Amino acid sequence: MTTPAAVIDVVYAQKFFLREGYTHFWREEKPFVKNGTLVIFKVNPLLVVPRNIAEPVLYVGNQTAERLNSGSESGYVVAIVPGDVDLAKSRAWFGSAELPERVNEKVIAQETELANKQKIASLNADVVRSVTQQPIEMPDLATLLRDHVAELVLKYSPAEKALVEAWRLPVATR
Repeated sequence: MTTPAAVIDVVYAQKFFLREGYTHFWREEKPFVKNGTLVIFKVNPLLVVPRNIAEPVLYVGNQTAERLNSGSESGYVVAIVPGDVDLAKSRAWFGSAELPERVNEKVIAQETELANKQKIASLNADVVRSVTQQPIEMPDLATLLRDHVAELVLKYSPAEKALVEAWRLPVATR
């Protein structure tokens, strides 16, 4: 599969806010995240086959997206785009194979240039508006995954039920 390659479509978008933030490990700079956008993209399943090596990195605008599920069976990837992003003015694409935690501003600039050369277009603004949900607020990332994202994965990628079950395991406390 050659990259850069645009996502096929956006089918869901929802801004979120967390009272307790977390570290975004899908980028070398490891930014602290208290808000972002949940997205679901229809993708070519060949781009998201699980690997234990470098894989095509999902970019949205000038940010790496944190893929929350595989999507290789369903063709739908649920992801978090950290921070403020205007999806109606952004493009989403898979860049060169890399480990996302090695991606930094310089790599993003290089991948953006490659996407420009391939004429990867922005997401369709009308479609983005039509699939955008009301923003939500959650206490933390674990709650967001357990109480909200889990339902999205079950709806769009039901074969990944084990992932949902892992998010819903009780948390042991002392």
